[in-house]
Amino acid sequence: MSHNIKRGITIYSWQRQVEAGQLTWDDCVRAAAKMGCTGIELLGQLYFRYCPEVLDEDIESWNALMWKYGTKTIAHDFFVDMTMYNHRRLTVREGVDIIRRHAEFCKKVNIPIMRIGGTVPAEMFRQSVPILEDLGVKMGLEIHSGSSSFCLPAVEDVINVIRQSGSKYIGIVPDMSMFCKELSQRMIQGAIARGLDEKWVLDIAEMYKNVDNVEFRKFCNEGMEKYEDDARRSFLAQIRRTEYYDPKILLEHKDYIVHCHGKFYEMTDENEEATIDYPGILAALKEAEYDGYISAEYEGMPINNDIFEPFRRYQKMLDKYLGKYPDENYPEYPDSRPVPMRKGASFMGPNQNMRAGSPFKNHYEADGTCTGVEVIVSNPYYRGVPLALFEDAHVQIDDKLYGPDKIRVAVDGEIFKFEDMCDVTLHYWNKGYDATLIVDIPGGLEVGKEYTVAASVTIRAYYMREGISAFAGNTAFKMPEGDKVILEA
Repeated sequence: MSHNIKRGITIYSWQRQVEAGQLTWDDCVRAAAKMGCTGIELLGQLYFRYCPEVLDEDIESWNALMWKYGTKTIAHDFFVDMTMYNHRRLTVREGVDIIRRHAEFCKKVNIPIMRIGGTVPAEMFRQSVPILEDLGVKMGLEIHSGSSSFCLPAVEDVINVIRQSGSKYIGIVPDMSMFCKELSQRMIQGAIARGLDEKWVLDIAEMYKNVDNVEFRKFCNEGMEKYEDDARRSFLAQIRRTEYYDPKILLEHKDYIVHCHGKFYEMTDENEEATIDYPGILAALKEAEYDGYISAEYEGMPINNDIFEPFRRYQKMLDKYLGKYPDENYPEYPDSRPVPMRKGASFMGPNQNMRAGSPFKNHYEADGTCTGVEVIVSNPYYRGVPLALFEDAHVQIDDKLYGPDKIRVAVDGEIFKFEDMCDVTLHYWNKGYDATLIVDIPGGLEVGKEYTVAASVTIRAYYMREGISAFAGNTAFKMPEGDKVILEA
């Protein structure tokens, strides 16, 4: 069966490597082009400093990068943070205004499609149609396992709005996480390696194959309430989002698909995705005559210490089911070997400790008064956020813990108290940029003395609270392990 399915890559997949200094964004686009993936999916708040209110110089640098490798930006990912304010949810009109601003950003950067993630009120979709049609930008709701699944009533409400509107400017973005035939071996073996009873884990993995999505999630939720040990609760929280739908569900919704997320977790030596039903997915997309992009999105570990190897295998898998894709002739792949990570961090996870190599010093006001000490941290979340979502921070110095009531934050040239940041929505703490935590210690600390220092920050992401990390919200706060540092002059 012939088709016109195109290939892309979402460079969100490599944001941890960029954060660690292992890759640059230029490296990421170069690697995508080397694989023949001409479409680049962008999470604007990773690259653009003040997205959606972007600077012309950033637009110019991004467009220059696209020209350099012959690629084009095919989609922009964003969220409407319904818990932007810590005392109330956003109104529909406030959400529509956020959508408008992101659509205007897409218009400036010539991006045809926006993927909106999380749970979005159907009325927000309805009221956005005139804006999207006026700007000529399409918006698709990501249909993702767990947080925005086909089985959720709120998602069905959005799909009904899409049907009733008749507009080609609103639709859905299926994420292939919905088609997991079984629990991943990485999760299973990881749980066993952490000391969980092997039979208990394997019994759950077998049960997953024999029950529907709603029943499996109910089992996990009940277990998270029942068990007291963190290990079992954590495993259930990890797997509760796993789902399987027959890929023919894509045919039922074919008229509304504006883009596809090619999620994958594990690629075998035989170039097959170990858990996701890609043969069924690709057959359904061909039958549906889908002619957009499949944007490869990886949430797994490097293979043989090479972060590009999973993507190469993924493209070979697509070759098998879609036909050979033309090879490009760009320079060799950039260096993809993992760099050493700080203690307490993981290759895929953020490092919330005090930033390595940053100065630890006393803080002085304009009049010369020493009012505390400075600890520098980087945004641990995978996108830039308005300061209203920077919920709190803790700093431990030796055996004393300081909370948000004793900390001010210096970010992008201004200093805030946490109580004042709660409604700051147009001032961003950007991914990859530092914030200085100013700990209230009148007179400061002794210069030249060694201290053990740790820092942790909390970002309030609504879809994490309401969809993905229910377990995390019930877990006692734990500080990371501290580093020994000497207070500088």
